[in-house]
Amino acid sequence: MIESIWVVFTAGLLLGAPSGFAPGPMLLLIISETLRHGKHAGFKVACIPFLTDVPIVVTSGLLFTKITNMNMLLGGISIIGSIFLLYLGIKSIRATNSEFHNCTPHPLLLKEIIFANLANPNPYLFWFTVGGPLMVRSFQQNLGTGIIFLLSFYLGLIGVKLIVAIATGESRDFMQGYLYRRIMQLLSLMLMIFAGYLMLEGLVFLGLLQNW
Repeated sequence: MIESIWVVFTAGLLLGAPSGFAPGPMLLLIISETLRHGKHAGFKVACIPFLTDVPIVVTSGLLFTKITNMNMLLGGISIIGSIFLLYLGIKSIRATNSEFHNCTPHPLLLKEIIFANLANPNPYLFWFTVGGPLMVRSFQQNLGTGIIFLLSFYLGLIGVKLIVAIATGESRDFMQGYLYRRIMQLLSLMLMIFAGYLMLEGLVFLGLLQNW
């Protein structure tokens, strides 16, 4: 039981942390808001998934509760999710030397940040490909493991975003610095390893590979 909890916690954390670093509109907003208006403005952007992800998580959970016994569909979803994670990993590595430009003329309003994240495809792609099936299977073990998966995922996701805001506020050179590039490369590698795991799991669901 304890081992299962730690496996779920680690899986959630390893999925959440790289997602927090993944290049995209929200990372850009965290950096630009912090550079222009300080760490508190960056924190506001970093914490917005707590508001905007709730309907996405609930909808994906309800959907996958109905299909968890359909191995063909779960296999296909796992493979699609693995491709998405591989794409994110490659995209993150390619972005290690890119520059983030400050482009927000005034502090963003809460409704503007909410709209920006709702328009961001990454949460939908994650929860309807990778996160949904993993969350449902965690809750199927028991309520505690499901809650731990969600908490560990958002601990990684929001924690990393807050670290980016803090680091950006402390040093304008951090985003082009050696440490940032190495951290992003490491997390990108983690994403690609997890993509391989999901690909193998998808092949098992499809009956193309025996349990490993």
